[in-house]
Amino acid sequence: MLLQSIVTQGWRRIVQAAMGFGMAASLVACGGGGGSAGTTVFPPGSGGGTTTPTELTALSITGNATLANNGTDSLALKVTALTTGNAALVGKSVPVTFSVTSGAIVTAANTTTSSTDGTLAATVSLVDRTSRPITVTASSGAISQTFTFNVVDSVTGSKVADISLVADKTTLPNNGTQTVTLTATTLDSSRGTAGGAPLTFAVDDPAKSAFVTATGGATATDSATGQLKATVSLGASQANRTVKVTATSGTVSRQVSFDVVDSAAVTPVAADISIALDKSTIGNGGSDQVAVTVTAVDSSRNAVKDIDVTFSADANAVVVVGNSKTAADGTAKATVTIGADRSNRLVTVTAKSGTFVRQASFRVTGAKLQATLQPATLKVGDAGQVQYTLTDVNSNPMVGAAISVSGPGATAAATGTTDNRGQYLYSYVAVGSGPTQINAQAGGAIISSTVQIDAKLSDVPASTTIASATFTVAPSVVSVNAVGSKDNRSELRLLFLSDNNVPVPNVRVRIGLGENSSGTDGDIGSGKDGIVTSDANGVAVSSFIPGQRASSTDQVKIYACYAKDDTVESIANCPAGRKLYVTLTVVEQPLSISIGTDATIADGANGLTYVQRFTVLVVDAAGNPKSDVQLTPLLDLPTYSKGFWVYNAGLQSWVKFETLSCLAEDSAVTGFRNGTIETYNGVSEDVNHNGQLDPRKSDVAISMVGTTKTDANGTAVLRIEYPKSYGSWVEYSIRVGASGVVSPPASFGRVASPGYSMGSLIGNRQLTGVPVTAVKNEGEPAFRVSPYGQSASCSDPN
Repeated sequence: MLLQSIVTQGWRRIVQAAMGFGMAASLVACGGGGGSAGTTVFPPGSGGGTTTPTELTALSITGNATLANNGTDSLALKVTALTTGNAALVGKSVPVTFSVTSGAIVTAANTTTSSTDGTLAATVSLVDRTSRPITVTASSGAISQTFTFNVVDSVTGSKVADISLVADKTTLPNNGTQTVTLTATTLDSSRGTAGGAPLTFAVDDPAKSAFVTATGGATATDSATGQLKATVSLGASQANRTVKVTATSGTVSRQVSFDVVDSAAVTPVAADISIALDKSTIGNGGSDQVAVTVTAVDSSRNAVKDIDVTFSADANAVVVVGNSKTAADGTAKATVTIGADRSNRLVTVTAKSGTFVRQASFRVTGAKLQATLQPATLKVGDAGQVQYTLTDVNSNPMVGAAISVSGPGATAAATGTTDNRGQYLYSYVAVGSGPTQINAQAGGAIISSTVQIDAKLSDVPASTTIASATFTVAPSVVSVNAVGSKDNRSELRLLFLSDNNVPVPNVRVRIGLGENSSGTDGDIGSGKDGIVTSDANGVAVSSFIPGQRASSTDQVKIYACYAKDDTVESIANCPAGRKLYVTLTVVEQPLSISIGTDATIADGANGLTYVQRFTVLVVDAAGNPKSDVQLTPLLDLPTYSKGFWVYNAGLQSWVKFETLSCLAEDSAVTGFRNGTIETYNGVSEDVNHNGQLDPRKSDVAISMVGTTKTDANGTAVLRIEYPKSYGSWVEYSIRVGASGVVSPPASFGRVASPGYSMGSLIGNRQLTGVPVTAVKNEGEPAFRVSPYGQSASCSDPN
């Protein structure tokens, strides 16, 4: 390297003398990116006294595309002088000079190309071993050619030039309640991301206790973002100390550190909190609920653990708090139900943490107030009534709801509460004349009705065509009433629309039992053969009130005859074109419910699951089957099993070895089964620490087959379905409730009460079944190894 960095004309004779001894010329481009590229020691026209021949048309450079940065390897280049037709220029020597980007050295074998084959050899070696692209330029007079290759990591072969390593905390309490999250990003020489690069983490802990875990066990950065996250946990040691963590990708490494300090010295602080609801509207039936999630973050929008959060709700709603301290993901959760108040209203949920207050609202809907005028036309001084019925989203009566009504001649609104049928009867004496409004409000619902006083109710114009008249009953199956009770009833509803699909008001409708009057001891809410009138929405409403006598299926018929004026005919004389009817069934109270199975295990529709079917039977006190009973199934998974199956050649069958049975992790600690991982007194529900609750609710599914109601034989079919790999490893329990059934719900399997233990499970253990054909088949079954592991410890996920 005697001739390194010789660049001036004053040194030419020295160079030429050196070349006389066969020494190679070399070019140095110094510095780690701070200097400029070097120039050739043989400038054009001066190298050995040779000038660029006119026959030269181009130069070509060939060599490897990469060079490892181990410091010992070099890259060989071959420069070829070209003449017309891209043929090698032979017979003449062409002077060539080199330049190279910073941090590299070019060493040429000579100053000119060989006159024999037109080539010149050169090598490139590294001063700066950073992974990057390097460009070499070969020139002869006005002709030049460039060649670019990549310096790559000698260990991984990647283009990683640097690593950005960031920790979300600089201190950590020594009580082990928190962790440090690391974000490593592999970068190329332009500070762009170099994704998909191998990356490892190492911990330097004086206490030999801390450990680092890469997210998802990944060993390379993300191909798109170039990032890999990891979590550092302190382990058992509570000593105050400095912990260092190193991220390494090939020959590139970076290090961060954090201090372990007394836990009292570290108080989690949130820079912001947010609140989110999973629903904006819920029905007022009472079973629906809104999930509330509050998230605490720091100034960098990272989740913050152990932030205290308080929840509250207005408008008589009820809050059930899941966790009042934020979890590792920065969330605190609660659920909100409507409570005993079933009125339509806006509910505002408030979350507070320190000085932060966040609110979100949802609306309760479903309360419906209906009015029946009795009658719709009066004379001054006549007594009138309005029958109000208040129901919820499921058409169930809303009992004990406050109601206020303002009517004719009233100086103040009449107030009261709905009875056990959700009804309120408003009585008044007609005063004034003409159309008079009667307004009512109950359960957040408002209705306005018009009564005609000293005025004839307007007839439906003769030009109006009643194109659609619809008569419906709901429910179509209703239970008998006890003596003196009118609690059970079905709504009778008529809707009238014109040919333009516009509601038709003032349609007179006579509702009665007609020739079917002897088929039931029930009554009509508006009176047998009484007249009701359609309102502004084209709707006329009454009700059927069962007596104490049941009927055969669809054997109670209720008729309606309608007309445009008061000349509406009786049911017997009603023309067929204006006569409507509905049928319903009056049933006695069903008494008992049972569930059973034939234990047959079949393949699911997609061939990837197993299916087992069950039958549900509902009967009355005499043991007679009860049809059309609404059923509601519920599936619980109280335990799961670990182990494996082994094929026994002698038995020609697979044999199951169960190493352990474990309680379901959801509620294993707190008894609050809600599908989320909770911690109680420092103990997490996630007993095996695999980041989920085993068994998952989705491991087994339950559904009714065909219909949710019993058939004519009082039976219905339900089934459970599960992936084949879960066969024999999950314990299930089925409970089926039925509308109106006196006895408790039917159960199949062991019943798990809140806070249960393995010893407190009641009943016979039922496991997800597998077919005999799979057990007898030599081929390995999908359920050979438990998806929950094989070890004899519930705290071990393996």
